[in-house]
Amino acid sequence: MPDLLPDLHLPMFILTVCAAFLAGAVRGFAGFGSALVLAPVLALAYGPIVAVPLMSVLQLPVMYQLIRITRKETDWRRTGPMAATALVSIPLGAAVLKSLDPEMLRIGISGIVLGLAAVMAVGGLPRVARTRTRDMVAASTAGAMGGSTGIGGPPLVLYFLATGEPARQVRGDLSGYFMVTGVVGLATYFAYGLITLKILILGGVLSVPHFAGMSFGGYLFPRASEKTFRWIALSILACVGVGTLLK
Repeated sequence: MPDLLPDLHLPMFILTVCAAFLAGAVRGFAGFGSALVLAPVLALAYGPIVAVPLMSVLQLPVMYQLIRITRKETDWRRTGPMAATALVSIPLGAAVLKSLDPEMLRIGISGIVLGLAAVMAVGGLPRVARTRTRDMVAASTAGAMGGSTGIGGPPLVLYFLATGEPARQVRGDLSGYFMVTGVVGLATYFAYGLITLKILILGGVLSVPHFAGMSFGGYLFPRASEKTFRWIALSILACVGVGTLLK
């Protein structure tokens, strides 16, 4: 283990375990947000080249939870075409990950989250009608961002929240999209040689608190109102942006 993970310092490892649990709880409750919570911490601890594919590896142990949510809540007639865009947009993003400087990507991850905090600061989101064209634009943008930075949720989250659809439908469609893109992303990172033994070991260790967090978040979701769901979803984005700024 020490040879495989020479940069595994105990305080930072404890931080990543706590972040993995919180990220799982956010994902289980809102259907998104795990990467927003965890990616900045992993990028700080191990660098983007490890952090981004590691986020994809962490999707495998929690796939059961996602399947359970999508079976009940996902409208695949609308979400299926959106998820299909991942076949193109995620590989493009992964190519960026492989070619750009890691420090530039770290700054990019921080910039994405800070941008979301700015959106929250200007007074919320305008209401928009959901259309097939808007679905595809949001999904394509999310796929490219996810492939290159590990944070693919922001465009879809902001779009879905702006449509004003019910919380259960938002969570279901987000879960369906991220279930498909998680598999596509993992395959893409393998194809680019970005999945290493170190990443697989870290993924196996962090999947335990991550899965526990998802179960906890799933327990809380039915007990929250629509207003509470939207307030928490927006607060997640804003708080992570502030946290990244302070880092």
